[in-house]
Amino acid sequence: MLKSPNLINSIIVLILLNTSVLVAQLNELNFGNYSSENKYYIEVSYGTGNLKNEKNSTNFNPYSQSEIILGKRFIKPILGSKVISFTDNYLSSSYIRDYVGNNKEAKINFNIWRFGLRYRIGYGYRFRNLSIMPYNHIGFSWNKCNFSSLFNVETTQYLSNELKKINVYNNAIKFGTSHFGGIDIRLSKMFGIGASYEAEVIFPQHIFWKQFGSFLIETLSLTSIDYLTEGVIIKAIPSLTPIIYFFMKNGLSYYFFTLKQDNMNWPFATRPPLTLETFKISLKITF
Repeated sequence: MLKSPNLINSIIVLILLNTSVLVAQLNELNFGNYSSENKYYIEVSYGTGNLKNEKNSTNFNPYSQSEIILGKRFIKPILGSKVISFTDNYLSSSYIRDYVGNNKEAKINFNIWRFGLRYRIGYGYRFRNLSIMPYNHIGFSWNKCNFSSLFNVETTQYLSNELKKINVYNNAIKFGTSHFGGIDIRLSKMFGIGASYEAEVIFPQHIFWKQFGSFLIETLSLTSIDYLTEGVIIKAIPSLTPIIYFFMKNGLSYYFFTLKQDNMNWPFATRPPLTLETFKISLKITF
């Protein structure tokens, strides 16, 4: 039985990259090469969200997230229309920290450092310098988690019992996967803004065959939407492709996320993971 987390993560990353390459090759066959609009960019974002674990009856504090992204975007026109296809490959680094505010209720405190390898794909509309680009995202992350509790004499023992359930994450680097949908609005050749909703799963452990099987089912399901879009929807109704693709891909992504909240390696019976749901706004500088 393979138990090395690094080996498992490497295999999963290779599967995603191979899937991405296959989709890119199909794009080239059907619609030609990407145009010269291949741009590097820096993106900064800020968001708020909630951390959950189905086994914990004690709530976590809400959190804020700061993130910086370094990436490259590939853009090409679709069949000569104002509709464009684009993909992003990027690295991300983020810091997540809970905030207590005025809430006196005892909850679990935490902070998370995160590094990610990510991939966006979508279709959008271009009007001269203005572009509106909804997208779907998939990514891998490595998360360094730290947990503690508020000091409250009446609840210390209770919180201690709750913390035992997530102790496997504490001061350890854990692998995670994320999906989210969002929209980029390019205001000029240099500046853009965006908004997105991210759903991430952080795994407490690796069970190789169950994790591999779960990931394979999810990846094949999501990739089928890419094939359907490229083979049918673009040719039939190109003007509606960005909207249809956005709702189909993100709807299915979020559905898989809800299934994994109870079983981290759905459809296999496994333990509930940590999950994060974050709403973010962003500023992008292209050069």
